[in-house]
Amino acid sequence: MRKTVMLTVALALAAATAQAYLGQVLGSYRSPAGSNTRGLARAVGILYVMNGNNRAAVYRVKPFTGSIFNWYLLPWTGQNSGLAFSTPSYLWVGRLDNDRVYRVDETSGAVYSFWGAGHDPYGLAPWCTGDGGTGTSYLFSTDDAPSRLYVHRLDNGSVVNSTSLTNSSRCDCAYDWRNNVIWRGRAGSIYGVAPSGAVVTSFNSPAWNPRGLAYYNRYLWVACNANGFIYRLDCPRGFSGVAPSSLGKVRAIFR
Repeated sequence: MRKTVMLTVALALAAATAQAYLGQVLGSYRSPAGSNTRGLARAVGILYVMNGNNRAAVYRVKPFTGSIFNWYLLPWTGQNSGLAFSTPSYLWVGRLDNDRVYRVDETSGAVYSFWGAGHDPYGLAPWCTGDGGTGTSYLFSTDDAPSRLYVHRLDNGSVVNSTSLTNSSRCDCAYDWRNNVIWRGRAGSIYGVAPSGAVVTSFNSPAWNPRGLAYYNRYLWVACNANGFIYRLDCPRGFSGVAPSSLGKVRAIFR
């Protein structure tokens, strides 16, 4: 009986360790923007990757493989950071040299409209109710100096709320609507921030300098400029996955 119980527990723990956990790397590939990625955004079947050149390029790639569908240049010259997608087919691009946010066509980059953010929009993410920017009502934006989180109206960019952030960061951001968390990168870490600005969780980034982030269907895509790779990380609802610290406990039962 004792052996049966021990075997049952061992099998249960072995199954648990096979589950994905928050921040687990599930796949990776080289970013088409290399070590100069400044923004990621996610839609159905597409990951958008923006580089940081003065004449920035946006690449439309397959999210799980990185294969490029096509790419285009944005129709202005300036310093860009932050990328977001909202339905039906809009990309939102942050521009640092004039503190504006542009609404552009997701397939060509043609400009529909723009508004003044009133700050450097380093990170952009849709405040949405579903994957791929479905149900976007407002746009999150983050600045570095001072480090703040802003909530903008989509139509005119007016700020409806802002709050201070603990960690300064010049990276893009992503909104995880399942957990109501804004994900940000800094140095070698990824931070989960509540809309109130409070840090609710964090984990190690797969590589240094995570500059681009996007969320879709419980996955978090992170572009790390230290090595020029894009990583797909597990991001479960409620962060209920098994952490690496659980590994090895099965062996301990049989000592």
